[in-house]
Amino acid sequence: MAWQRTAADVALEIDPATGLFAYSSVGITVPRQSGKTTMVGAVCEHRSLYRPRRRVWYTSQSREFARDWLLNEHLPALESSPLEPFVKVRRAQGSEGISFPNGSLFRIFAPLRKALHSKQSDLVVVDECWAQDLEHGRDLDQGIVPTQATRPGAQVIKLSTAGDEDSLWLWEMVTRGRAAVEAGRTEGICYLEWGCPDDLDPTSPSAWEQFHPAFGITIGVAQMKAALDELGPQAFARAYGNRWPDGMGEAGTAPKIPPGRFSAVLVPAVASVPAGVRCALGFDTPRDRSDATVAVAWRDLSGLRSEIVDHRAGTGWLAERLGELSHRRHPVAIGYPADSPALDVADTLATAGLPVLPVRGRDWTAACARWLADIIDRKIRIGIHPAMTAAAEIAPGRDSGDGGWVWHRRGALTSIAPVTASTAACWALDHPAAAEPAAWTAF
Repeated sequence: MAWQRTAADVALEIDPATGLFAYSSVGITVPRQSGKTTMVGAVCEHRSLYRPRRRVWYTSQSREFARDWLLNEHLPALESSPLEPFVKVRRAQGSEGISFPNGSLFRIFAPLRKALHSKQSDLVVVDECWAQDLEHGRDLDQGIVPTQATRPGAQVIKLSTAGDEDSLWLWEMVTRGRAAVEAGRTEGICYLEWGCPDDLDPTSPSAWEQFHPAFGITIGVAQMKAALDELGPQAFARAYGNRWPDGMGEAGTAPKIPPGRFSAVLVPAVASVPAGVRCALGFDTPRDRSDATVAVAWRDLSGLRSEIVDHRAGTGWLAERLGELSHRRHPVAIGYPADSPALDVADTLATAGLPVLPVRGRDWTAACARWLADIIDRKIRIGIHPAMTAAAEIAPGRDSGDGGWVWHRRGALTSIAPVTASTAACWALDHPAAAEPAAWTAF
């Protein structure tokens, strides 16, 4: 089908400068019954034959689903093809797969972090990504990445139909992919999406041929009507229109920092702030207080700099740590978003006489805008820290109601406290007069 050819042609583009695949990460979302698994099965065969001794892996909702697809859908097609005399098929439980005469292997695996431990991979396909929640999805990523460290040109291809409110791992991929497309990325990240646009009614038969890429080829009016009757309008829109539930597609949930801009300002972290340098602290925590972050900001001869001083689970440690840092570093102010879930920590600090600075209203709007502008214009350097990088990749914004925007905790897939803490620290550095007077009493 035309969409399958387009997906394969784009996802497998070659960088002429290196001779390798241009995209290491490929995301594809399409309506159900579009033929995505058939298409990716052909891609797996291609990769197995493309070079000798390739290692290709496939998984789905579970290993059982992956096994069922391999044995009952993919292998029958393979066995009726010209390849059949040249390959060796394994069906035994635990070793299912295909061996090729060039030494390549195509296997299935369970969608678990340790499933590919000690393995290598040139292509990993994760199908039906909607079924993995955020924690399991990220565990899966952690299991896949090391397998490709020594395999030049390796790729991960993730495929799915739109998910529901629990499909945050897939939604994370979708928002990053859409942002990469908007930024015009032509390397690293490839994202392709087919579905019903906002101005069409996905339940209207007259619209089906306009958005379903397999309509009139492998699926028709009768099958679509039957699915609509069985699923109802909302579930049908998700499954056959590739539409996310209301609220998942709001602009406020998209990452605010353009792809590639944050990595451009990263520098190696330092052990401590240079002695005698004027600095400010910042802190924040997500809505569920599952973790907390302390950031520091200062200026040196190279300009503005910010780093994560501490990032841990929970908030029980936060006040004591801030007190310790304050008495050791004597920051000009300790900034925090005025709507922070850790207001009790701010009160403890204020009671102890520390120079706390709640950043509220238009000031917080300005602080967020300036921090982002400094990232885009490369006027700030950020010390490398995994929690900061993870937060910066997904941190969304929302309309602040005063003509600007602010960081949006509720719309984030996970904690963005490192971003908000750094934003508050940078603002506090330049606005210490607004802080409460410091008595520097014993903490």
